[in-house]
Amino acid sequence: MSRAPIVPAFPAGAPVSVLVDYDGTVSRQDVGDMLLAAHALVSPAVVAAKDADYHAGRSGSRDLMQWDMDVLPRDGALLRSFAAEIPQDETFVSFVAAVRGAGAAIEIVSDGLGYYLPPNLARLDPALVDLPIATNDIDVDGTGRLTFPYGHPACFVCGTCKRERVRAHEADGRVVIFIGDGPSDRYAAHHADFVWAKDSLLRWGEATGRDFLAWDRFAEIEVWFVEALADGRLPA
Repeated sequence: MSRAPIVPAFPAGAPVSVLVDYDGTVSRQDVGDMLLAAHALVSPAVVAAKDADYHAGRSGSRDLMQWDMDVLPRDGALLRSFAAEIPQDETFVSFVAAVRGAGAAIEIVSDGLGYYLPPNLARLDPALVDLPIATNDIDVDGTGRLTFPYGHPACFVCGTCKRERVRAHEADGRVVIFIGDGPSDRYAAHHADFVWAKDSLLRWGEATGRDFLAWDRFAEIEVWFVEALADGRLPA
């Protein structure tokens, strides 16, 4: 997979890092879920049962994603073309420009299948080709085996440890904004300074009394980000 590396040094500017989930966040739908709905070689009831186990915490994303690949056709061209059709939030482009314009850092942190992130982001806007991406690696054109370059060294539940990405940015003294929508985002949301949440992540935050900010489009977060830099809620 060709993607921009995680930057070894942070930009000179606002000491703020924005970490963004991809599936259901930048993309308007979860690519893995849509792939299974359209192409799984097992019944919808079997897929639903596996998904329920994951959402209930009875299985981790590593096992679930490998199962996903085992029940999807071994057809890289099909998987690539299908993922390319999933709609994305076009206001993400302006949001990234605003974050970078302030000298803040921005990074995609995804615990999905990963192979579609670089081409989908480039399709959304060529300016996104150098966006750092922390995600899982998959041999989509061969065996379908997954590897986890951003996994936790001791915990093997999640593929990409989003909590560790938050902590890596915070270790540099940066304020971290996390943006997400689903179960794998909970670990990052627990440690971030500001959390923008929707869908199941927002419902979890409300159920557990967490002070999350609700959102639907990145344009809303961009307005808040610019205002927060101006009024001192974020360090400029």
